[in-house]
Amino acid sequence: MEQRIEDYFERQLSVEEKERFEEELRTNPELADSVAFYLLVKQSAKEDIREKILAEKHAEWQQLSKNPSKTITRQLMYYAAAAIVLIAFGLGWFFLNSGIKEKEQLANIYVEENFSTLSVHMDGKADSLQQAINEYNKGNYQKTSSIIQAVLKRDPENAEVQKIAGIVSLKLKNYDNAITYFHQLGDQKNLFSNPGRFYEAIAHLQRGLPVDKKVADNLLNEVIDSNLEGKEEAVKWVK
Repeated sequence: MEQRIEDYFERQLSVEEKERFEEELRTNPELADSVAFYLLVKQSAKEDIREKILAEKHAEWQQLSKNPSKTITRQLMYYAAAAIVLIAFGLGWFFLNSGIKEKEQLANIYVEENFSTLSVHMDGKADSLQQAINEYNKGNYQKTSSIIQAVLKRDPENAEVQKIAGIVSLKLKNYDNAITYFHQLGDQKNLFSNPGRFYEAIAHLQRGLPVDKKVADNLLNEVIDSNLEGKEEAVKWVK
């Protein structure tokens, strides 16, 4: 298994290496399968039965790869076995990805309909935040981000600022940042209404990596089970 797979998920790659890896991940079935296998092993590390099955299956694949007289059969068996394992564990993103595509479309529509402009209830001390919102509503997302970063340095626990930071990150397609901000927002306690978990699910769906579908589904179910903001949409999306 390639070391760069673990480096990717441990965030050890440079920006350029990360971009090259993600591009190859979308076009290389063998790398996709290796990533899926890595995620499966990580996910089932504490489950002896699954771990044994995966180890045995991987050993079979390795043995098949050493038999040059059965190239076509080996390839067919390899991808068939990979597909069976991936589908069985809910990680067949690269082979049967219609489900996440549908949710991605719903997430994209939600962002377009709800994040085209922003508004917020202000007090007399929120001039910078108002400036950020004005820039956002003009479509100046980079400038909005710069202003919001400065506000976050002064007030890192401000839930409204965390929300706007996540939303503008979505607009800039900085999905890793959006996930971080929305997760921090979702962890805020004692808010009357908190869309953090729902927005975090949207960010995962828009990022669209193999692991994101499962994470997004878990977040959407948490929204439903805990009756959080976004429940009405989440109920429709998990059907």
